[in-house]
Amino acid sequence: MIAVDAPVKVLIADDHTLFRASLARILARDPRVEVVAQARNGAEAVEETLALRPDVVLMDLQMPGLTAVEAVKRLHQDAPNVRVLVLSAYADRSVVTAAIDGGAFGYADKDITPDEMIERILSATSSSQPQRTASADLSERELDVLNQVASGLSNKQIARRLGISDKTVRNHLSRAFDKLRAGNRTEAVLNAMRMGLLTL
Repeated sequence: MIAVDAPVKVLIADDHTLFRASLARILARDPRVEVVAQARNGAEAVEETLALRPDVVLMDLQMPGLTAVEAVKRLHQDAPNVRVLVLSAYADRSVVTAAIDGGAFGYADKDITPDEMIERILSATSSSQPQRTASADLSERELDVLNQVASGLSNKQIARRLGISDKTVRNHLSRAFDKLRAGNRTEAVLNAMRMGLLTL
């Protein structure tokens, strides 16, 4: 469990009221996190962030008006110390990649557990940035497998291409997920890209 000296201030930006309110209630249960504002779209997210300077912004990738990618770019320029984690239930790799390239700190699938979400938020503000330092431990074979995943291949296709078993592919992916603090294939690839380990 990650300890913090003071609650991490979080802004939630999502156009779905129920999701936004539910996430705020979940985060409020943890004393290490404080939700300071909610925004319904990208423009509100930028305005509220510049006014309140939260530590972390949780930003849905699909919002009306000012897009999440545009909002991320603006915040990266005007509030570079604020960490933006982009969220999505239906990840479009090109959009997530554009957000990461625009300055987002990371990506999280909306399907992760509340505990995992809180750990992502706390990790984003950790001075040690474990999400990045852990990547140095990826083995050459784990990177090989991630490269194949980034190309869109299934586990069976990767196993055939690399001359290993399906189980071995799964083992390599499991270890890579742990090291990259990723919950799924898309997130693992995007986190690796963020650290400069993969390019598409």
